[in-house]
Amino acid sequence: MTERGKRLTLALILLVFFIIIPVIGIMSWHPAGRPAAGASAVVLEIGGGMLEHDPAFSPGILFGARELTLTAALSAIDAAGRDERVKALVVKVLPSGAGAAKCEELASAIGRFKKTGKAVVAFSPILMGHHYLIACAADSIFMPPAGYVIIPGPASSAVFLRGAFDKLGIKANIDRIGDYKSAAEMYTETARSPQSKEMTEWLLGDIFEQYIADIADARDREPDAVLAWVERGLFSPARALEEGIIDGIRYWDEIEEMLEDRDLKLVPAHEYLRAKRGAPSFDGPRIAVIHAQGIIVMGRSGFDPLSGLTMGSESIIEELRKVRDDESVKAVILRVDSPGGDGIAGDMISREVERTAEAKPVIVSMSDVAASGGYEIAYRADRIIAMPGSITGSIGSITGKLNMRGLYDKLGITKDEIGTGSNSLIYSDYRDFSEEEWNLVREEHWLFYYGWIEEIARFRGMSIGAVDSLGRGRVWTGSQAAKNRLIDGTGGMDRAVGLACELAGMADSSRVALVHYPKRITLLQEILSRNLFEDAAAYAIHRMLFAKDLPGSRLFIRHLAPPETIR
Repeated sequence: MTERGKRLTLALILLVFFIIIPVIGIMSWHPAGRPAAGASAVVLEIGGGMLEHDPAFSPGILFGARELTLTAALSAIDAAGRDERVKALVVKVLPSGAGAAKCEELASAIGRFKKTGKAVVAFSPILMGHHYLIACAADSIFMPPAGYVIIPGPASSAVFLRGAFDKLGIKANIDRIGDYKSAAEMYTETARSPQSKEMTEWLLGDIFEQYIADIADARDREPDAVLAWVERGLFSPARALEEGIIDGIRYWDEIEEMLEDRDLKLVPAHEYLRAKRGAPSFDGPRIAVIHAQGIIVMGRSGFDPLSGLTMGSESIIEELRKVRDDESVKAVILRVDSPGGDGIAGDMISREVERTAEAKPVIVSMSDVAASGGYEIAYRADRIIAMPGSITGSIGSITGKLNMRGLYDKLGITKDEIGTGSNSLIYSDYRDFSEEEWNLVREEHWLFYYGWIEEIARFRGMSIGAVDSLGRGRVWTGSQAAKNRLIDGTGGMDRAVGLACELAGMADSSRVALVHYPKRITLLQEILSRNLFEDAAAYAIHRMLFAKDLPGSRLFIRHLAPPETIR
C-alpha cells in the first residue's frame, strides 16, 4: 500500500470511530422523558411481530422504531392500572404475530386494569381470531365502517416438502420418536399422518372450547350465541354491531375526540414506559425474568434469516449464572417462547436451570409455545405454569440427514468421498444410511429419548411409563398439560411472580422489582461487539420472506430439523 493509501485508510478509521459511531450512538439513545401531567389515557397498540421481549439488540431499529413487545405491553397495562394520573386505557388491536396464549395473557392483563375501576376502550380496523379476545376485555369495542371481524375459530396449516424433494432428487433419511412427532412429516410425507391429524384435532378442540367460553364470559353471552358467531366467521362492522359483537362504529379520530372531550391526554404506551423508566429505581428484593425465546441453537443468541430470533445456549447460561450469583435476586422466572431446536443445546440450558434452582426458586412461565426443546429447558424448574392456550410437550426427537445426491446429479455436481473408518461417512449427504448405519442411528436415538423421559419422570415425580405415554412427540395445550401433570397449573406472568414470591418467602409482591434479561444494548455497543451488518442482513431477509400479519385465528406450530438431533 502506498503512503497516500495508508493515510487515507487511517483517516477513514478515525472518521468511523470518532464521528460516525458516536453520532449513531447518540441517535440510538432516547431520553427518559417525564410522566405526562394531568389525567391521561394510555394508548396501547397491539401489532407487528409481538415478540415476547426485546432481544439484546434488534436489527429492526435500523429500519424503524422497536415494536412493542408482550413484556412491554403487560408492563404498561399494569403500571397504568396503579398510576392515579391514568384514567383510561385505549387498546388499538391490529393483526399481529401474537398466538392464542399471548392474546389470552393480554386479555387477562386488561381485565386486571378494569378491576381498578378505570375505563378501557378497544379500537380495531380488523379483528381476527384470538385478537378479538383482547378487544373483548375492554368496556367497549369500536371499528371503522370499512373494517371486518373475522372469527372463524382456530385452525392449523401444515407444509410438506416431500413432493418437492422427490422432484429435486433429495431423499430424507429421518428417524423420529415417535409417531406423533409430526415435524418429521414435513420432509417425509405429502400429507398429515393419522397420528398427526388426531393430535391436531385435540389441540384445536381444546383451544376452541376455551375460546368460546372466554368470549361468552367477556361479552356476557351464552356459549351457543358465540358459537353461532364463530360458525358464520365473517362480519362487517354493521352486522357485528347488530349481533352485539362490537359496540360502535367510529373512526380513530372520533375515538380521539371522544377522549379529549373527557379532558384526557392520549399518551402512547412506549412514551409512557419511557417516562416510567426515568423514575427512581427500587432498591428492594428483585426477581429476575430471563426471556428464552426463539429456535434453540448452540452458542450466542442472534438472528437467523429463516427462523428469526435464535436462543443461544451460551447466552441463556450466562444470564442464569449471573442472576444465580446476584444476592439481590431472590427468585428467577424463566419465560419461555420457543418451539425447540438443538437437543444438546437445550440440555445444557436445562442443566443450568437445575443448578440455579438449587440456589434459589426458579419458575418457568410459558408464552405461546414451549414445546420440544422449549419443554426440555423447563422441566427441571421448581414450578412450571402456562396459559391455557400455550403449546407445550412434544417430548420426542428427530434425527437424520438429507441425501442430496439426486439434486447434485441434476446440477452436474459430483463428489469423490474417502473415509478412514467403517462409519466415517455416516452423515455424508451423498448417500443414504446403510442398514448397519440405520441400526446404529436408531439405537443411539432411542437411548437419547429414554434418558430424557427418565429425567422428566424424576423431576416431575411421575413414572417413566406415564411420561412415555405423554411423549413420543405428543403436543398439548397448557390446560391439557396441567391435567397431565407436565406442568403445575395455568396462568400468566402475574401468577409466575406470585409463585416466585411465595417460594422465596416474600409476602408482599408489590414490593418486589422485576429485572428483565437480556438487557438492551445500544447500536454503538452492537457495532463494537457483534457483526452488525450480518445481523441486519439476516433481519431484512427474514422480514422479506416471512413478515406478514399473522391471523390470530390460526394455530402455528413450527419446527426445524437440522442434521443434528433436535427435540
